[in-house]
Amino acid sequence: MALAKAPRDGRPLAVMLLAIVLLLVYVLGVHWWFVAPHIGYYNDMAELREQQQRFARIAAERPMIEQKLAEVRTYEQGNQAFLADADANAASAGLIQRVKQAQTDHTDAKRCSIVSTQSYSGGEEELYKRITVQVRLRCDLESLADILYDLENGKPYLFVDQMMIYKQQTYVPPGGKAVVAPLDVRFNVSGYLRVPGKAAGA
Repeated sequence: MALAKAPRDGRPLAVMLLAIVLLLVYVLGVHWWFVAPHIGYYNDMAELREQQQRFARIAAERPMIEQKLAEVRTYEQGNQAFLADADANAASAGLIQRVKQAQTDHTDAKRCSIVSTQSYSGGEEELYKRITVQVRLRCDLESLADILYDLENGKPYLFVDQMMIYKQQTYVPPGGKAVVAPLDVRFNVSGYLRVPGKAAGA
């Protein structure tokens, strides 16, 4: 009886082995060489279609982008925040003239005088090229306040920093009244050219 059941018991095993063989044949002979490449091609085509759609959307927005860029260029050309000069030397001369004009507009030489002005090329690199002039004044406090207000609240935009103020000794002539000596004031006044600085390319 055991010998008669052996063929029936071996049939499922044979079917299983046949299925394994067919699976291996499919994987090694069909899927690996034909199906897998086509799946890769399909994925590549889907990615290319997505890129094409994205580029098409960008291309459709090109007129609007060009219009915005033209508006930005027009605004920048009319923007008075930057120094109007084309190079650093001219800008430095313009800053010095601006300081002299502020001194002339708000006081006189008796109350406030310009001791010296000179260009300064130090400092950290910034997004736009910074032009700085070192200024030294002998000035009373009221005149100094008017000059600084004029410099920092006009156009192009100017910035005052590195300020140092030294009080001079009061002078009393023989038999006379005390003479209040003007303050010794030193500061930097800076503006920006419409030119990218080295930091812009960093």
